[in-house]
Amino acid sequence: MPAVATQRGLTAEEFWQQYAGKPYELVRGEVKERMPAGLIHGLLAMRLGRRIDTVASEYRRGITVAAETGFRLRTALGESVRAPDVAFIRTERLPSPLPQSFADLAPDLVVEIASPNDAYTELRDKVDEWLQAGVQVVWVVDPQRRTVEVFQPNAPIRVLREGDTLTGDPVLPDFQLPLSELFAEIGE
Repeated sequence: MPAVATQRGLTAEEFWQQYAGKPYELVRGEVKERMPAGLIHGLLAMRLGRRIDTVASEYRRGITVAAETGFRLRTALGESVRAPDVAFIRTERLPSPLPQSFADLAPDLVVEIASPNDAYTELRDKVDEWLQAGVQVVWVVDPQRRTVEVFQPNAPIRVLREGDTLTGDPVLPDFQLPLSELFAEIGE
């Protein structure tokens, strides 16, 4: 995706002031445009977000937020503001009061849904940045391959396929979703 030219890297505060409400992310000081998602992408994000939120609410584990929610990440590579497709934050980590602008923390669980035009290397870069910032679990959902890759710090990647069940361990232990239900209705 094209980058918007800037003289120097923007801070999260500057980014908020200039780009709030627009389809962009801040990636290590550089503003990057985000293409709106397609229908299957939106369906999967809503399905996962609803299921995560139901479990989180039922067991009073935390909150679930949807796409377009910005998280300020600080890693050795610099400062970014990233927006996952779905994110979950445990109750004990929530700031009080909740900020109007970007959350200044990494979520506990992040869902990224691959779009047909996503470069896998860019998606993996985003996953690595989430993990370096402190995310405990990242799910990369690939509707074309009908798989979910599960990333955790210092653990091998797990690839789930239809017939497998996606779980929220260790962050949301009560969450379970068979991939056949996740990918229902999206065709082959």
